Amino acid sequence: MSDDAPRMVAARIGDDLPRVDVIELANTRRIMHAERHNDGSRMPMFIPAASWARLLELHCTGEGDRPRLAPSRVMDGLERALGRIMTEVVRHDAAQDAPLRPVYDVTSDLFGAEEGPVEIRMLVDRTTGVACMLAGPPADIAALPLEMTS
Repeated sequence: MSDDAPRMVAARIGDDLPRVDVIELANTRRIMHAERHNDGSRMPMFIPAASWARLLELHCTGEGDRPRLAPSRVMDGLERALGRIMTEVVRHDAAQDAPLRPVYDVTSDLFGAEEGPVEIRMLVDRTTGVACMLAGPPADIAALPLEMTS
């Protein structure tokens, strides 16, 4: 099995996950899907639009000695990296017999050249009831209207 092969880990969705209008955030382009392929076996993954712009600048148009990549290659790498992060988060909580928490902080160089904090938010779309993962640098997450709705 390759390192990128899907790993199925069951997650429990806690009642304390914020219910926000994920669809509205996506429709107004404040967040975007962070995946191209999802067969429904995992929760949808999103990142703030500002984080995507930063990734494009860093990997596609950035100056310096780094090779420039096509946006599709950046998306493929982002999808794999976030899939691995999600698997580890879910695996850790499942081992503790705990439901997913609303917020996780991980250290990663995913959104920049240096390792820094990446905030993971577990959300439930208030219209569909679908649990989603939102990931990005804390400042990009803080700029989004993620207040809980009833």
